[in-house]
Amino acid sequence: MIVSDIVVQKDLVLHQDIKKSRIIIVGDDEAFCKDVCISLSDAGFSTVIISEVFEPDAQIKPDLFLISASSLSRKLTQDVSQFKSLPWAQRCPIICISDDNLNAVGPETTALFDDLVVFPRDIDRLGLSCQTLLSISNERSRLEAELAKKTQKADLALVLLKQAEKKILEQNPALPEKNKENQNIIADMSHELRTPLNAILGFSEIMKQERFGSLGHEKYLGYADDIHNASRHLLGIVNDVLDLAKTESSEENLVITEVSARDAVNETLRLMALLAEESGIELSANIPDEFPNLKTDERRFKQVLTNLVSNAVKFTRRGGRVSVEGQYDTDNGAVLMVIRDNGVGMSPEELALALSPYGQVLEAQTHTHVRGTGLGLPVSKRSIEALGGDFSITSEPGLGTAITLRFPPDLVVTK
Repeated sequence: MIVSDIVVQKDLVLHQDIKKSRIIIVGDDEAFCKDVCISLSDAGFSTVIISEVFEPDAQIKPDLFLISASSLSRKLTQDVSQFKSLPWAQRCPIICISDDNLNAVGPETTALFDDLVVFPRDIDRLGLSCQTLLSISNERSRLEAELAKKTQKADLALVLLKQAEKKILEQNPALPEKNKENQNIIADMSHELRTPLNAILGFSEIMKQERFGSLGHEKYLGYADDIHNASRHLLGIVNDVLDLAKTESSEENLVITEVSARDAVNETLRLMALLAEESGIELSANIPDEFPNLKTDERRFKQVLTNLVSNAVKFTRRGGRVSVEGQYDTDNGAVLMVIRDNGVGMSPEELALALSPYGQVLEAQTHTHVRGTGLGLPVSKRSIEALGGDFSITSEPGLGTAITLRFPPDLVVTK
């Protein structure tokens, strides 16, 4: 009974906090908005404000928006779409509310909202929907804040670890052999992590597609999608760490064969097509028909191309371009592969950071909301050098980045 009383008291406090949330009703029908406001007040919500304009950047941030369907102009729909694309910490749930059925709103527009309510027909559900979305929002914000703190601690620990490692290696030149053993441990650990992650990815994909029947509430589909995306991101991190361990190992086995650079680029762009389409990025390739083949490790070469094109897409704003160009220097017989974008770009200081293991450019993350491991460029650079090529990069903030992979004449198969 004591435990039960504690749970009830905790739920009551949480319920009271939610009722104090700041709710803004956006609409041009004053009478309709007032009726909605009265209904929410009757449901116990104490801070409900009516506004004729949608102002997500207001000084005092709302906890929940209710937008009248009758006020959904093209501009307001665009503003809501932009607001929904922001990271969770910068936005809040949105409910579309209408005095008639919502069929006229259209599926693309309704997809922008977390819930749809017909008022006053669904007057009893209105308060419950607000309470549910606010509870979910508060819990998600709490979890993300907790994750941010742990990530910050982990990043600090990683920096201290790298500093300690550097100092130890300076004081003990004979440690590379022990470092090699550590790399093997990292590789083994990465292999062990990939197996359960692949299972999580597979099962969450099945849940997303509802292959064995409906999951019930539509929110579960969103959660399955979140699990799938988070697992895919974590698997990418594990793969990057494993790749770094391999590039730092002198025992990596390379299988050198004759590889068609043209085919490798086309395959890479096919793999990246969906990511580019979702990001609103134009992908293109300019590889001459008679472009020479390369003597290289096919798997490693394709992996470098995939890493670099993926990076370029991620750090290019919607509407941007990413291209892969092949150039043959007839004077000295060398082959150049250039991956170019018109993305956020980097300053010389940021470029130096991006080329260091685990280095992450905060300015680029701010503009694109992309967070990675900071291993993509270092792994690609070491891989190309291991293949006998040269890796160079130029970048300008706001203009973009160009990465050049140079293969000397002895790695080029002349036709």
